[in-house]
Amino acid sequence: MPAPDSAAVSFRVRYTKDHCLASAWRYWQRRLGLRYAIELTIGSGLLVLATQGPYRWLEIALMVAVGIFAVLGAAIFFVHWSRAVAGLRALDPPESTWTLTEEAVAQKSSLGESAIVWKALREVWRFDDLWLLVWGKDVYSSIPVGQLPPAARAMIERRVQESGGRVR
Repeated sequence: MPAPDSAAVSFRVRYTKDHCLASAWRYWQRRLGLRYAIELTIGSGLLVLATQGPYRWLEIALMVAVGIFAVLGAAIFFVHWSRAVAGLRALDPPESTWTLTEEAVAQKSSLGESAIVWKALREVWRFDDLWLLVWGKDVYSSIPVGQLPPAARAMIERRVQESGGRVR
């Protein structure tokens, strides 16, 4: 059933360093979060078990694996946080204007303009403080909830679902 024709929804988002930190944390939380904690706990438990026997090689291998896993998980957070801060520094002023139409999501800032069709938006991750619009693996845009008008929220949810994306 085709969507009803509705007017474009425009709004302005002002970004801060706190927003950058929250975006990176929320992305990490949804992408790794509980699974990361469980896997790290299991790996640490196996490491403790390996130290109980004569398997020195296994103990060293598990220590290396758990250490690498812990560092990679932390690196994912820090990479996304540093990218967000670099993007914030590049914006002058630190804001963008979003325009949502039935066909596309458009964004305009001091860095330029872009428009992407709804089909390209794979998922929307809703949190109490911000929404992440996930375009691909490790590629997302974030919008603080306080700056996201109700009409924009409704349009994003509707168009993403109609385009085969997921809202969570």
